[in-house]
This record gives sequence, C-alpha cells and structure tokens, in this order.
Amino acid sequence: MSNSRHDPRNRQRPVARSKSVYLRRRIIALVVLAALVALVGGLVAAAVSFVQGIFGGGSAAPGGSNANGTVAACAAESILLEPIVGDANANPQASFDTGINPFFGYRITNVGAKDCTFDVGGKGTFFTVTSGSETIWTSENCDRTALTSAVLTLKPNEPIKSPMSDWYRVKSSSTGCGAEQAPVTAGGASYHLSVEVGGAVSKETSQFILN
Repeated sequence: MSNSRHDPRNRQRPVARSKSVYLRRRIIALVVLAALVALVGGLVAAAVSFVQGIFGGGSAAPGGSNANGTVAACAAESILLEPIVGDANANPQASFDTGINPFFGYRITNVGAKDCTFDVGGKGTFFTVTSGSETIWTSENCDRTALTSAVLTLKPNEPIKSPMSDWYRVKSSSTGCGAEQAPVTAGGASYHLSVEVGGAVSKETSQFILN
C-alpha cells in the first residue's frame, strides 16, 4: 500500500504555489500604485509651476514653451488688458451683497500678428480701485517684497486669465492694504477697477457695486 499521501513533500507544494501567487499579486499592485503616484505627482507639479509662473517668478509659458531670444518682446500696442471683477472662478459679477468680497483678476491678450514675450509677474502687476476721482485702494500699498518677474510667450488672439484674488472691501494706505485697514462705504456705492501689468494699463475699467 502506497504512503504517498503521507509524504511531507505533498503537503508543501500547495503552500509554495500559494506564496508564489501572493508575491506576484503584491508586485503587480506595487507597480500599479507607483504608476498612479507618478501620474498624480506630475499633474500637481505642472499646475503649481503654471501658477508660480504667472505670479511668483521664473520663466513659464502656456503649453510648456518658454520665452527665449527668438521671440520678440510684445509691443505696447499689441497688449490688451481687461480687468475682471467677479467670483473666485473669474465669473464676472457687477454687484456684491453685504459680507461678500469681490475677487480681482485680469484677462491679457496679444492682439498682434505674431508670438511675443511679456512679463506678467506679480512684481509689475498693480490693481487699483477708484470712486470718482479718488483712489480708494491700490495693491501698490501691499507688501510686495516677495513678488518677482515671470515672462510668458503670448500667442496671437489667445486670451489668458490670471488667478483671482479677493479684495477685503477696505481702503489702502501707507500702512498696508489688508483686512485690518478701514472699510470702504457700501450700501450701493459704486467703484471701478483698473489694472496695470508689465507697464501696460487697461484702457477700460470694470464697474461694480457694494451693497
């Protein structure tokens, strides 16, 4: 009578096979996880790089093409600047209820016939709020020590919107421009926003009302 079923080797084979399958599954899972981490990391890095290029510093351009010596600087007449007053998503808004802060930004367009380079860095960007002939608030009074230049290559007739930044409904002064400053008049008061970027100034202002 055979004693093969009591052979210790017969009891070890299923265990070895199970360990092999388990290791293969672990390796596949780790490879998939590493690929996902690399993909997400790349997307986040690209987004951060673009935002820093507009308001932080360094050279950046849409589509990853950096400005270089082969592209001429934009002529003043080829730049169209349009101030935007709206919500955080750059949706234009003409009036704001009590307690709701307006968000400021701008749209920049190369209206020339060729690609050109332009500095849209925060160092040369200024927002100004006026009421009649009076300047109510200007970002020139803000702490600007960390702001730098950022050169983009602007393609003809392809508008680019800046990120939006909220305004605290205050006056600015030599002491600053933040929420600690004196509040402006509301209750239906009308204001206008203008913007200057890299020496170019918006020809039109955006009117809005604070309720």
